[in-house]
Amino acid sequence: MTARSSWERAARRIVTETLRLVPPASVIGAIERLAPCYAQAALYAGGVLLPRTLRDFPDKVAPYLGADRVREQRARLIEARLVFLLTRLVLNQMVHGRPIAESCRLLPIAVDGADHLDAALAERRGLVLVSAHFGLPALIRLVLEGRGARVVGVGASFIQGVDVEIGRDVWARARALQRLRAEVEGGSVCVLLADVRRGRYIDTPFLQGRIPVATGAFVLAQATRSPLLPAFAVRVPGARHSRVAFGPPLPLGDQTHPMMFAGTVLSFARCYEAIARDHPAQLFGYDPVFGASPGAPRASAGDGPPSRSARA
Repeated sequence: MTARSSWERAARRIVTETLRLVPPASVIGAIERLAPCYAQAALYAGGVLLPRTLRDFPDKVAPYLGADRVREQRARLIEARLVFLLTRLVLNQMVHGRPIAESCRLLPIAVDGADHLDAALAERRGLVLVSAHFGLPALIRLVLEGRGARVVGVGASFIQGVDVEIGRDVWARARALQRLRAEVEGGSVCVLLADVRRGRYIDTPFLQGRIPVATGAFVLAQATRSPLLPAFAVRVPGARHSRVAFGPPLPLGDQTHPMMFAGTVLSFARCYEAIARDHPAQLFGYDPVFGASPGAPRASAGDGPPSRSARA
């Protein structure tokens, strides 16, 4: 067992035991009050008491936020990042293994764009949601299941607890696409995290940098003639709730070649920018607390949100 996995497991055990004794809202409130103080003290001591990924986080987001902004807000970014990582751990532990109604009661969620979601579900043609490795995608699944929708989790490995595995070779990806097509045509909701360099993708502007956006979600929506909505989930600092936002349907037209999705990809990136700009500490939302994970704002594996059995 690596030192990183040991620390991660220890953190999960601590959170699990704490949640048995203290309401989650109180735990998150304590995190939001105390974690910034700890980060400030650790930075004053030279940062040695902070995980390296936390100390290096401002440098990781600098290509997207700009070097000047990062330099001015470095300490604030580290403080906010620590709050996010600890809150993510609490929320994902809460979602795991609890009835949907109980999770929704204990984890209040404000839903923006609910009219877009409800209208798409009312069409009964299945639904494709496209999101990113940002914030708290597991809450998207919670909102959907709270509305009685069947959600299909997509990822790079069944080890992640997903429902459909996206393989590395072209045949495995083709089989996965067939399975997803059948699920969506049967009325299921498929959520894909598109900011990955897997299969065919389009390099697109994002904030002050560029990110890859895989076209799989767009191809799936077009093939099934299902609505395609952008969706993002974040924790709102200082509030008593999290936020899940659904945007209006993304236009697909009659494109037949992946590069013809460039306009749709750009529309998705603009939606992503709008929420990421206000929550920069929640970029790279799947990064581990301990250990480095360099690259674009995405996880190293996984095209979709974790199943309810997934952890932070």
